Amino acid sequence: MKKNIYLFIVSFFLLAFIVFTVIVKTVDVAFIVTNGTYIGLSHFNYDVGNWVISLGKMKDMKVISDILLYLILGYSVIFFAIGIIQWIKGKTLKAVDKTIYLLGACYVLVGLLYLVFELVKVNFSPISDNGLKASYPSTHVFVGSSLVLINSFAAIKMLKIEAKLFRVIIYTSSLVICVLLAFTRLLSLKHWCTDIVASFLLIPVVYFLYLHFYNYLHQEA
Repeated sequence: MKKNIYLFIVSFFLLAFIVFTVIVKTVDVAFIVTNGTYIGLSHFNYDVGNWVISLGKMKDMKVISDILLYLILGYSVIFFAIGIIQWIKGKTLKAVDKTIYLLGACYVLVGLLYLVFELVKVNFSPISDNGLKASYPSTHVFVGSSLVLINSFAAIKMLKIEAKLFRVIIYTSSLVICVLLAFTRLLSLKHWCTDIVASFLLIPVVYFLYLHFYNYLHQEA
């Protein structure tokens, strides 16, 4: 059981995401005048949306969320560069750390899920300057948070950081970034609250899947 605990967590959150999606599509569905579409859990989304509107204009929040995402993507590129350097120095792909190969596989998974959510339109942004845009789940939050969490774990392992204080700082910083991504997307009125919730149900799927295969690879070594 202990060996497969991460797979159990992955299955739990994946099922939770599927159930939540069904709920969003079927419960308390109402027509939205601002974008001419329908939204599930409409009263909940309305209440949160009205709260955001009451705070005033926050267009800068979108800029901040974009900057955060670009920084996270840059964080990911560093690992790619490390892999290239290891390959060149070792003159063989076997010289590349397994952790980086696993990161690459997770990057591909996140990229594929991003494409799926762009094609399968569950919700549309409450407000958009460029027509209707898929908003469920928030890919900013999902992609950014998934990458920053698995990158941070990989950094700790590759740098062999044993000091508890530094590990806590790294993990706490990663979680703060996840929260900032969620709030900046919500406050920019680019997403319904249910879009953000759905993202946080998917993030553990990627993160714990990464942990499972990381443990598997290092047990095999």
